[in-house]
Amino acid sequence: MNYSLKVACFLLSVSVLILPQSATPPTLVDGVLSDTELGFRYTPPPNMFDETDAARESVQRRAAALNSHSVFEVILSMGSGDDTDPAWFAVGIEAFQRSKLSEFDDVAGAARMNVMAAGARATLIGSPQQATFGGKQFVVSEFEQKEPPLTKRARVYTTVLGRKFLSIAFTANQGSNLERIAKTMASLEFSGEPRSFPGFDRNAYPGDDSLSELRKVFDYTGYWLNNPPGASANTWAGTRNRIQTAGFGFLVLFNGRLYSELKTVANAAKMGDADAQSARASARREGFPEHTIIFLDQEQGGRMLPEQKAYLFAWVDGISKSGFRAGVYCSGIPAKEMNSGGVITAEDIRQNAGNRQIAYWVTNDACPPAPGCTTARPPSPGLSGISFADVWQFAQSPQRKDVAGSCSGYSAGNCYAPIPGAKFDVDLNAATSGDPSHGRSLQ
Repeated sequence: MNYSLKVACFLLSVSVLILPQSATPPTLVDGVLSDTELGFRYTPPPNMFDETDAARESVQRRAAALNSHSVFEVILSMGSGDDTDPAWFAVGIEAFQRSKLSEFDDVAGAARMNVMAAGARATLIGSPQQATFGGKQFVVSEFEQKEPPLTKRARVYTTVLGRKFLSIAFTANQGSNLERIAKTMASLEFSGEPRSFPGFDRNAYPGDDSLSELRKVFDYTGYWLNNPPGASANTWAGTRNRIQTAGFGFLVLFNGRLYSELKTVANAAKMGDADAQSARASARREGFPEHTIIFLDQEQGGRMLPEQKAYLFAWVDGISKSGFRAGVYCSGIPAKEMNSGGVITAEDIRQNAGNRQIAYWVTNDACPPAPGCTTARPPSPGLSGISFADVWQFAQSPQRKDVAGSCSGYSAGNCYAPIPGAKFDVDLNAATSGDPSHGRSLQ
């Protein structure tokens, strides 16, 4: 079976890579697809075969062969059978990080997404149009691909949901079938803003006995690959399987270097590369799958000095070339700076990162925008003040009086997890995924 024609219209671009299944994967139940992470429901055409797993595996193999690190998530792939049958038709749904096309506005970015979904061999017919379904504005593009004696036709719809593009592609060997299956766009229902997922991190492992209670509150946990700041040992080592079995996703962390350790730009670059090797080895030893996002803990805020940039970007490059993905934990709070209104570390890193693909976990525990120490309703990471944030740490333990002194919910200077029988001080996070590092293994 030709899965290059089953996934996302004609050819899902081979420059993309499929991530492992999220902690809360979309589900197809009684013919209805529900995606709680992006917040939508869709009813595909009847009499189709679900080929999502095979499509993911096929595209992942091709992308891995090209050593690609862009992220294109296959949510659904369904087909009616043999794609050489004149009556054949298919539906594909994908998501893509909005930040990867940051040079475009939403409409132009959606049009670009349509072309990416159709693939290099498809020909764009006419100009993209706009249409509204379920209260969301979509950019619509038509394509065709000649495969004598057949001419495959496709229609791709893309919209922006929070921090991701959502694309829905319909393909058929007959125009009448394309028109028929595209009518299922009317079944789309959106639940509002994409869901935000609660998580925690702390320097010390909370213990096996607390995992079940913590899982009732949190979707994921931080996981240190080396000694956390100020610690002489890493109590998280060797606990990954237990944590995954308990149902958690992961925020995988590597403790980076302080400025005082870097000395020179050349030395900083060497240390960054060496630490990337250490992080990769630790991630593999702990059992994390390739393409897991490893976040470098960049504790010091403000504008990055040349030595800090040399270290950080050498580390990012070392992680990215190994099959893992790089992220950075950094400040999302303006730092005062002479002769300027202040600089935000996350924005400074992004502006200097060039073409590097980096996930951002930002900390901003000032109220507002932070809600204080509460797990009642995790805020959207985009409300942190950093629109491109994947994760927002909005409460820290101990409470920082100079930043979060006006915030509520803290007790005796700490933020405690709301679980019975134990008192764990935690940092609270909100993320766009229940597995922000995509560190869970496929099971």
